[in-house]
Parts: sequence; C-alpha cells; structure tokens
Amino acid sequence: MRCPSCGARGSDGARFCDQCGTELPDATAERPGDPARHERDRPAGDGDRRVVTALFADLVDYVRMLAEHDPEEVRARVTAALATMGDAIEHLEGTREKFIGDAVFAVFGWPRAHDDDAVRASLAALAIRAGLHELHDGSEPMDVRIGLATGEVVSAARRRSEDGDLGLTGEAITTAARIQTLARPGEILLDGATRRAARGRLATESRGSVVLRGQSTRVELFALRGEAGMGAWMPHRRAAPGPLVGRASELAVLEAALERCATTGQGATVVVVGDAGIGKSRLLAAAEPMARRLGLAWTWTENVSYGRGEPYRYARLFAQTIADEQGVDSGALARTLLFEDEMDPLEARRFGGAIAAMARDAGFSGWEVESQDILSDPGELSATLFEVGVRYIDSLMRTAGPRVVVVDDLHWLDPSSVGMIDLLVQKSTEHPLVVLAGSRPTGLPAWVDQGRRLDLHGLAEPETAQLATLVARAALDVDGARSIHERTDGNPLFVGETVRAYLEDGTLEWRNGRVALSDAHAARMPITLRALLGARIDALDLDAREVLGVASVIGIGFDDGLVAELLGRDVPDVVHERLVAAALVIPTEPGAWRFAHPLIHDAAYAGLLASRRRSLHDRLADHLEGRTTGATLGQIAIHRAAAGDGQRALPLLREAAESALALGAVSEAAAFWRQAAELAASSDPAAAAADRARAAEAIEAARVVRDAGV
Repeated sequence: MRCPSCGARGSDGARFCDQCGTELPDATAERPGDPARHERDRPAGDGDRRVVTALFADLVDYVRMLAEHDPEEVRARVTAALATMGDAIEHLEGTREKFIGDAVFAVFGWPRAHDDDAVRASLAALAIRAGLHELHDGSEPMDVRIGLATGEVVSAARRRSEDGDLGLTGEAITTAARIQTLARPGEILLDGATRRAARGRLATESRGSVVLRGQSTRVELFALRGEAGMGAWMPHRRAAPGPLVGRASELAVLEAALERCATTGQGATVVVVGDAGIGKSRLLAAAEPMARRLGLAWTWTENVSYGRGEPYRYARLFAQTIADEQGVDSGALARTLLFEDEMDPLEARRFGGAIAAMARDAGFSGWEVESQDILSDPGELSATLFEVGVRYIDSLMRTAGPRVVVVDDLHWLDPSSVGMIDLLVQKSTEHPLVVLAGSRPTGLPAWVDQGRRLDLHGLAEPETAQLATLVARAALDVDGARSIHERTDGNPLFVGETVRAYLEDGTLEWRNGRVALSDAHAARMPITLRALLGARIDALDLDAREVLGVASVIGIGFDDGLVAELLGRDVPDVVHERLVAAALVIPTEPGAWRFAHPLIHDAAYAGLLASRRRSLHDRLADHLEGRTTGATLGQIAIHRAAAGDGQRALPLLREAAESALALGAVSEAAAFWRQAAELAASSDPAAAAADRARAAEAIEAARVVRDAGV
C-alpha cells in the first residue's frame, strides 16, 4: 500500500504511513481517481493503445527548503502540497500514477477516456498552481513547475501493477517530463498536441519550439494562461472566415423563431440535436446577428463534462452571465430582480437561505444570511428555489426585455439544474423568450420531442468539398473531396481536423493548381479525433469494445458469424444493440453491420495492441483462404501483410497487383506493389526496388489517365 500523501510504500497491514504518519486508506475501499473505481465495469485485459494527456508537476526549491528549514516543517509542507496536487487531479477525473519525491505524475484518459482530457489536465494544472499558493501559512508560498503533453500510449493492462505503476508506455509521458524541466517557477508549459486537442478551450502564449533531450523532432511549447473566455474558444469564432456551410434550412428554422418573437412577443424553444462535431454550436451561434438586429438580447451559456458533479453549476452560471451583461454582481442583481419594490424581511431570509444553500461552495455576494437560515430540508429547498427561479425570470423579462438564451451542451447539464432549464422552457411560452439549446442525442429531456427538436446530420458531398476548401484555403480536386467526405461522413469537425492533418503530413499536396491526395497518401487520423472517438469507444463495456476491435480488423462491414469465429465465442445480440445505440455501427441486414463511418473504424483499430492486430489478421487470413467463395486474392494478401507474415504475403501481394493491373485498376495495383516493397525492404532490397519501380509505373499510368480525363 502506497501512502496517498507522500507516496511512500507502507508495511503490509499498516494503518499509518511510516514516513509522514498519514492514515492509510483501506485497501478494499474505492477511492476517487483510483482505477479500482472502474474495475467493476472495466475489467482488466491485455491492454490497448490510447491517447492520453500526461501531467508532471514538480515542487520548486525543495532542496533549498531542506537546507533552510527544519526537516519536519518541510515534510509537513510537502505532504500538504502533494495532497493538494492529488486532489486537483482526482477532482477532474485524472489518474495519479505516483509521487516521485517532491513531484507528481498523472494521466488523463486512462483508464477511462473523456473527449476533453487535454482540457481537464490543463485545468488540473491551473488548480494545482492556485492551490499551492493558498497553502502557505505566513511562510513563503510554494511554487511548482508543470509540463503537459498529449499523445498515444500503450497500456499494459487496465489495472495497476503490484508496484503501483500504471504500465503506460509512450512518448507523451517522457515529453511531459522533459517539458516540466523547462518551465520557470510557477509556469505551466504544454506541447502543441495538447493545445490542439483542447480545440481552442485554452488561453496560451507561444514559447517557440525545442528539441527535447532524447528526441529528434522539434516540439512546439506554449505557456498556459488559463481557460479561454467563451468568445475565444467557441468553434464558430475560431473557425476560418467564411459562410456557414450547408445549414441554410436549419438556420431558417431558428431565425423564424427569432422573428416571431420580435414581432409578436411569442417565445419558443428549439433544441439542435446531433453527434459531437456535427456543428450544433456553429449553427446556434450563426443566429446571433439576426437576434441582435431584431433587438433581442443574446445570452450564451454552456455546460461542461467536468462540471456535472458540481451542484447547481448551470443555475449559478446563468445568474452570473446575466449579471455580467448588466455589469453588476450576480448576488446584487438577484436581490434587485427578486425584490423590485420593498423587500419583505421574511421572504429575504427564506430566499437568502435557499440561495446560500445552492451557492454553498461558490461566491454569491449580497446574501448575508446566518448559518441557521440556510435551508437544509430537501423539499423546502426545492420548493423555495423554484419560487426564486420563477420570480427571477419573470422580473428579468419585465425589466430587461425580449431575449435569447442559448444553452450549449445540454447533455452535460448538472442534475441539480434540470429544474432551471425546465423553468426556462416553461417561461418561453409566457414571455418573449427564445431558448436555443444544443445537445447530443442521448438522455434528452421529454419536452424535446414536443415539436422543439431540430436534428443535424452530416454535410452532403458538395458541402463537404466546400468546407474542406475553406479549411485548406484552396480548392480540392474531385477525388480528394470525395475521399474526405467518405472518410468523415460530412461531420464538419471531422472534415476540418482531417484536412488540417492531411496538409501537415503531406497527404494533401498541390497539383495543377488544386489540392489533391498524394499518390502514396496514408490515412493518418488526427490526434484530436482519436481522443474524441476513443472516448466514445471507452464508454462501452468490455464485451462491446472487444467486438468493435475485432470488427475493425475485418473491415468497414462485418457479420456476426465472422466476429464470433475470431473471438472464439458467440456474441449476444445485446452487444450489437449497445453499439448501435452508441451510434458506432449501423445494421445493414440481419446479422450484418457496418461502422457508422470510417473514422470510427480507424479509432477502434488504432486502439488495438499491435500484437493483437497481427494475431487477428492472421486468423482472418486463414479463414478467408479456407473459404471456397467470396474471398479475393487481394483481401487475403492484405491480411497476411498486416499479420507480418512476409513469406506468405509477398507472392500474394505481387499476384494481386498483376491481377489488378490486368483489370485496369492501376491505383490498386500500385498500392499492392508499395506494400510488397515495404515488406521486402529488409530481407530482399533488390526485390523491394523492383516493386517500387512497378508501383511508380502504375502511378504514372494512373496520372496519365486522370490528366487525359481532365
């Protein structure tokens, strides 16, 4: 058992730490932030590959403190500091791996991934720094250096090893450690991958690029200043300049509700529903100019995944946002709105007691109440808060006039604030109030389907091409635009991130005045999408994850029988139902399925350990060779190559290339020869050179045909 405060290993059965005296928790108890919490629904396995954000935090001047202060005092301060760091990490659902002397190492994204782990890690770093500054008791404040890095790691298993190590291996971990050493006292440095994975949610300042010790490529460094203000990070404000693409009819629905409110005083509620990245926030934001032209006040509020456990978070945020618009304190504005005329002392005490209970852990100045007045009875508190909400909104609408309230990411609303949203929806039928919300499809309130739902789907192929052109700032050729549409299913976030990644790695190149796919392009998946889709996969139970992983080896389409054969057991129907409910696969016919789109397939495949992939490809190739119909030579060759079986794969690849060439499929032939060249490079350089030459000839032939067609 390791001490949760100082990290020292304790004696077996000990109740207190031998080093710092901290009481040791019961080994069988569940603790926040400990992987044991997840083991009931996330059993240990062979491990996987995943994207995480690593955090290294190191106390400053530890050696000097030992020289200048009594060791017992230093130990007490360091113990308190380490506890503060651990609390910040666990509060944001990171996993603290270990204390290393006066430093702490943690990861965000293991054992459970979130689609905002880079943001969570950054907020934890900010909380660590702020918490340490608050620790000093008349003595010098403690400072810290923090490094953050995001990237792929391999996890050996889904539970800690006996020595407490998570068993994670990957460059992101060493990168975070190296970056931490470059930070100045009190500074938080992060790499470019973390900044990109945060998708604009962080306020940063460039620190240039460096080559870190032990690495060969340069790493971009940024100093973390804080969480970006709403206007700075919202997707529509940071997107490339240009029109809203492909959402004209949906925008017209929102604008009709706004115009009706402005001309007749009739309010409305509209909820925009769609998957992550589909453009809900972008669409909602596009309605703001019209709202302001019509004289409607515009209030944007949002929910965050890491705020769901904070009671009444949204209710407080709403009150603070309204107060910020008025340029006053939220508590003072609440007093004004609740007591427009003379304040009734009894009501003031009752309302104040309810508000104090709601805002117990947050500032809400202007309500000075005695502790005995804070409402503790749940029934009385709920009834009084409802009364406060009704009076607050009614008064606001009378005094501030018609308005729009946007509630973004409704799916992350904290449970305590559900009544607040229900009240806003109710009041939109009584006042010139338009409530616009954005939500993912799961867990929607019952009132959403009562004529208030607007579903968003992927862009059509021409619209995908238009968006890709805006992102690339150059027109894409037809083949490139079609490939990106097929790969992303028209999801705007996926389109943007894929185009940017393709431009960075050379998959897209200039050709004849346009941007086109390179002849030897590789479908690299952006790390931002790995994290986003990896979180969706990680939310599944073990059976569903295993089925998805096996299916990804088979291909975009798969059937029950083949998955069961590769798994070595039958798959219950409920597993496929879970995958469909999570919008990861789509049924095509009885017993057959396909991935919702290629990026989900790629994310599932990328999560498999390389050894697991090779084993599955080998078994699949054996199965295909044993079939009398249905399997092509090319399919078998690809799986043999993916299994690492060069001896059997090389002749199959070359034969498949010749067959494809005979049919005029020169691009496919070139791909087979390139794959053969890669396999033969180490064992037979001359044969590899010949394969590359044949691939080049095929590529040139394809280019001639393509140019002739143009």
